[in-house]
Amino acid sequence: MPATSVTQPDPPVLGTRQIQRLQTRVRLFDAALAEISRSGLAGADVAAIAATAGVARGTFYFHFPTKEHVLVELERAEEATIVAELSARPGGSGDLMSALRLLVRHVLDAERRLGPVVFRDMLGLHFSATRPVEDALDEHPLAEFLVAAIGVAQDAGRVSRDAEAGELAVIFLTGLFALLATGAASGLRDTLLDRYVTTVVQGMEMR
Repeated sequence: MPATSVTQPDPPVLGTRQIQRLQTRVRLFDAALAEISRSGLAGADVAAIAATAGVARGTFYFHFPTKEHVLVELERAEEATIVAELSARPGGSGDLMSALRLLVRHVLDAERRLGPVVFRDMLGLHFSATRPVEDALDEHPLAEFLVAAIGVAQDAGRVSRDAEAGELAVIFLTGLFALLATGAASGLRDTLLDRYVTTVVQGMEMR
């Protein structure tokens, strides 16, 4: 019996106008991040962002309803990058302490990539009334990764199966983001973060 071949559909071909729209969006995104890095989210000037990108002010709002939407999109991309890096490492032992410490290190790497102003404003949106979207757990790659890590720890008998992994993930990430958004001195913050991870994991694990 001959083998059946499956033909994959060709990717859609973008028209010139679609390509130009995507290029404009990328320029606006990059210009917005540069402006936020200089002036902070509150002080960032949409007119300056549009001028840097070479478009009219209204074009910014066509692509991004608010400046906050730029940082929400950035956060999704950064979380996806972090999870890809974490997933490339061997795991599955149920050692939650090591998994969370590694996660924190990768988040701090993101801070170095983005710069302290953009990073703090991005995380600060979690505690701001101006955050433009309601977040679902499955919209955060970091939360999904953490839920999976807690699930491995539950399978290994380290964390009670009665615990709700989603709730534990949200509690951990909310506390982590709050600590990082405060901008404490790096030496003090490193100590606080290590103590935070230790305290949370000890609270999760069965005794």
